[in-house]
Amino acid sequence: MIQDRGNMKWTSLMLPEHLVEIRKWKEEQFHEKKRELSEWELEEIEQTIQRAFKMKEQVKLMLWSDNKLLDVVGFVTGVDVFKKELLLETDTSIKHIVFDHIQNASLVNSDD
Repeated sequence: MIQDRGNMKWTSLMLPEHLVEIRKWKEEQFHEKKRELSEWELEEIEQTIQRAFKMKEQVKLMLWSDNKLLDVVGFVTGVDVFKKELLLETDTSIKHIVFDHIQNASLVNSDD
């Protein structure tokens, strides 16, 4: 039985530009797709953020950034309507979050 090394045996024959493009292509295969939110979902996110701001409660936001989803927890300190940004105070800093990056919002209860 012959043991094949796959692409390893061909890398010496490839140009460096080709290797860079192959790596980019492999990374793109694992990117998550940004989903479009319906009007109902957008309205629910807006109401959750408004409630967190008025009641001074912690909110957990799911953000779309660099082709992946990440969670951020903090207090909503303000909203800039002209820049379409949300100011979120986390444990370490104040973040400016663009409205278009928000995929989900939920209140964080201290009971959990």
